[in-house]
Amino acid sequence: MAAKHYSIAVVGLGCIGSAACRHLSISSPDPSTIIGIGEAESTPGTGSNCSFPTVFSSHYDQGRITRVVDPDAVWSHLAAKSISNYPEVEAKSGISFHGRVGFLRVSPFFGGAGDSLARSLEVGLQNGAEAEVADDARSRFPYFGFGDEDVAVVENGGAGYVNPREMVRAQLAIARENGIRLVQETVTSIERLGEGGGVKISTRRGTSFLAARVLICTGAYTNFLLPKSLQLAVKIRAVSVVLAEIDGDEVKRLDGMPCFIWRLKSNPVLHSVYGCPPIQYPDGRTYVKIGGTTWQPKIVSTEEEFLEWFRGAGCKVETDALLEVLLRELVPGLRVKSVKTKPCVVSYAARNYPYMDKLSDEVFLAAFGCGASAKSSDEIGKMASSLVCNGEWSYDQLDSSLFRAVCESST
Repeated sequence: MAAKHYSIAVVGLGCIGSAACRHLSISSPDPSTIIGIGEAESTPGTGSNCSFPTVFSSHYDQGRITRVVDPDAVWSHLAAKSISNYPEVEAKSGISFHGRVGFLRVSPFFGGAGDSLARSLEVGLQNGAEAEVADDARSRFPYFGFGDEDVAVVENGGAGYVNPREMVRAQLAIARENGIRLVQETVTSIERLGEGGGVKISTRRGTSFLAARVLICTGAYTNFLLPKSLQLAVKIRAVSVVLAEIDGDEVKRLDGMPCFIWRLKSNPVLHSVYGCPPIQYPDGRTYVKIGGTTWQPKIVSTEEEFLEWFRGAGCKVETDALLEVLLRELVPGLRVKSVKTKPCVVSYAARNYPYMDKLSDEVFLAAFGCGASAKSSDEIGKMASSLVCNGEWSYDQLDSSLFRAVCESST
């Protein structure tokens, strides 16, 4: 039997790929001609290697900050558009993923040289954020250890966090209901078949799929699927997060805690930290999550480096610094039952925006989240779906040059 030839294949079903699938399922006259391909999350013992998961992704998490307050007008716009769509996605899928707990951005350098807090508030307000300088932050959030020079901007409305696992599940549930075929396999190669022939997509299991066009949404793994002549300019940072388990009494004490980004005044390891309030994880335990931006990030590039990083527990210097900041500065006196550390990667494209571009008549790209795409992925998926459908840029609210792919050879 001849293989079915799809009109569009979406490769990679994370935050951006799942959103693209949903938007394609809405805009396409025949969603059954579209396929989404991406491996499901694996756990130890479920893959070919019994000691480790076989699939890794940074969206395997329960809490990612969502906010409109941002010093960058493009990211603020993308977030505002995406947040406005959360209720529709939740309602149509029947899956809840949005925690409207608010967001707090704190800096000891408000209005000073190099500080982004004032700019973040200005840009956020321009994009409809419900935000203000919180003069009463110390009384409103008594569990936080504000320094004497700290200034806080608080955002309400749709600010808070998304559960990226559930958000992806919601997007794909709608896409499937609308008729898109979804396949849980890992793509290992994408081959152009010549003029007008489309592409052949092959998987680890030996399955092949044919499509007229492919939209690649594989994040940090994207260069592994592209030929050497099309290697993209990207920096993949290996970062670490800490999950601090707390019990019921501490959960009650932290009731109303918002998500946060906190600029540190003087830390030898960390420039700033971010985090989420107590959230229950799949193991049934409740954790406060904290991550950060280091002064000297670790860069990974090869597949072997990826595997080694994800199979570890993160960087001890970084996780020790994060835990110390959490316990001594951010939430002094926090009573922690246990601590887990996790590795993560963040992919930064040349302009600090995702690449959304046409690489050839058959191959399209929407990849590299720059540490800010989970919250904004619905609008990014909408833009990418329009690009692959129309074969050209048609999003009239932002210029295509912001998202044009840059090859390593041109940098």
